[in-house]
Amino acid sequence: MRVTFVLPAASFTGGARVVFEYATRLKAFGHSTSVVFPMLPYRFRDSARRFSGVRSWLGGMKNNLLYGPRPPRQPMRGGIVMVPRIADRFLPDADAVVATAWPTAYSVFRLSPAKGAKCYLVQHREIDSGLPRDVDGTYRLPLFRIAGSEYTARLLRETVGVEVDAVVPNGVDVEFWSARPEPPPTRSGVLMPHAPGERKGAADGFAAFEQVHRRCPGLALRCFGRERTPDVPAFVEYVENPDDDALRRLYAEASVFLFPSRYEGYGLPPLEAMTGGCPVVATRVGAVPDFCVDGVSGVLVEPRDADGMARAVLALLEDRARRERLGEGGRSRARAFDLALATRQFERALARAVQRSGGSR
Repeated sequence: MRVTFVLPAASFTGGARVVFEYATRLKAFGHSTSVVFPMLPYRFRDSARRFSGVRSWLGGMKNNLLYGPRPPRQPMRGGIVMVPRIADRFLPDADAVVATAWPTAYSVFRLSPAKGAKCYLVQHREIDSGLPRDVDGTYRLPLFRIAGSEYTARLLRETVGVEVDAVVPNGVDVEFWSARPEPPPTRSGVLMPHAPGERKGAADGFAAFEQVHRRCPGLALRCFGRERTPDVPAFVEYVENPDDDALRRLYAEASVFLFPSRYEGYGLPPLEAMTGGCPVVATRVGAVPDFCVDGVSGVLVEPRDADGMARAVLALLEDRARRERLGEGGRSRARAFDLALATRQFERALARAVQRSGGSR
């Protein structure tokens, strides 16, 4: 099959990373794939305010100018194209074309049939980056909807009233994330992802760790993220922009991985940590409960519950046998979410979309 993925900009977010992984692995399976994005990024307007979405648009424009067809931290080599705009004259003819964010869905809907069966990879309900009427309108378009998790499929059914055509849970590279670094590190301290703002729940995580630290004064909290921002307390050891090798080692060095997010579409970091055998304490958000089974492959707490997070982390720190059991349970559970399996499922979903639209072109 010839498959075109449409991104909103030269992005290297977690959602874009999923797209690049699919494109790369489908190519390895013998398909022809390309990832395109417009020269002027889409504007994710999330309110009626005149300048709503300008900040994220400027960020997308910066990425386009800095990286163009070579965005960092993604596996694809070749086949990434920046086009003047998402329109028939600038996209190749294909068997399938895949929208990957809500504004791209409207553009894909307007393409001619020659550009391929019109698909829509929905990783979460994106009302955090658009007006609900605009975002939800994309899920009602006559596109072949592929949900990135059972959670997203349920959410669209219950809140928008639409059924998806396929569910393909996001995956991780199990072979990579399960490999133990050499020399093997000694596990110690707590590891936590960080991003500024309320959505990722960093303030809850910091508050939880302060409680833990009162019981375990010598314990360290290490965070990773794009950059250290003023909201990060002085006691935090911060690792900026770790590459995958460095991140894998961070997971391997931590006694507990704390994921305090208040909102997620999916939540790949705890799945990566589980794959490496790091015991996880995570909030019940997004697709996390789909892969992290409470008491079996991790510990789940409610979002915003800093006290609950602290209790869960302390309970693990004080029980080595339980840490090891949950670490192995997480490693075992993560194998069901291997990216190789996910790509084969995604391939079959695309084939169904092509068949439904009348076959290959």
